[in-house]
Amino acid sequence: MNVCLLNDSFPPVIDGVANVVKNYADIMTEKELANVIVGTPKYHDGDYKNYPYPVIPYQSFKVKNMANGYRAGNPFCLSKLNKFVEFEPDIIHSHCPFASTVLARLVREATHAPIVFTYHTKFDVDIANTIKSELIQKETINAIVRNISACDEVWAVSKGAGENLKSLGYEGEYRVVSNGVDFEKGRIDEKTVAKVTAGFDLPEDIPVFLFVGRLHNYKGLPMIADAMIRLTEAGVDYRMIFIGKGPDAAGIQEKIKQAGITLDIPDDEADEGSRTYKTIEGRADWHRSW
Repeated sequence: MNVCLLNDSFPPVIDGVANVVKNYADIMTEKELANVIVGTPKYHDGDYKNYPYPVIPYQSFKVKNMANGYRAGNPFCLSKLNKFVEFEPDIIHSHCPFASTVLARLVREATHAPIVFTYHTKFDVDIANTIKSELIQKETINAIVRNISACDEVWAVSKGAGENLKSLGYEGEYRVVSNGVDFEKGRIDEKTVAKVTAGFDLPEDIPVFLFVGRLHNYKGLPMIADAMIRLTEAGVDYRMIFIGKGPDAAGIQEKIKQAGITLDIPDDEADEGSRTYKTIEGRADWHRSW
């Protein structure tokens, strides 16, 4: 079987969907489940030659105010399109409703391979953060829905994601297909733990909470902040670590500071990293992490 995987991000861009696509490609190749080709907009610092499957980077553009530094791909590049057509895919799996799904539809037109589309995230929130005009926001969402509706099968990573897609105007059916993990169940050895946590205030026998991902409020950041505040007010000693960056970092940091918890984060990376929180009420025994 030949599988064509398409997404608007892929390493060196690191996000949840890029990891999913890479894991699809890695596992199907490693276990000899399918022949794989990956398509993604080109990033100038990307090294696309050292994968055990072909990765085809196509022309992309830097767009002003593009969310989190993502680039817009040009799916109409004929020389790159021909590479996917010549691959003769049996299935085309798109993970983004923008350039990737336009490209998927072009490949389907030439090969008649069906398109599976997976809806991973709330694109309407990203669009609202990137585009200020409500009219353009609406038309962009309508274009996304049309693109998704043109696919042969639609998957969502959760019922919540599927219902969000419905709320945007999608009228078709969707199937919930949960993402998995690619690491073994169990605990890491103590030496590795000590190495990773060296230099951070993470004593043993203290609860540690960890958030890893893009810092968007719709990923539950306000709820985490509320929980931190309640634990602090109750005198519970714990650690909270945020690893990531995103457009809502400053807002969530401000909410935590307003609650009397100061931030200790890298000076050159004010919205990412892993550092310690301390209250400003002289309670040096209460620490938090960023």
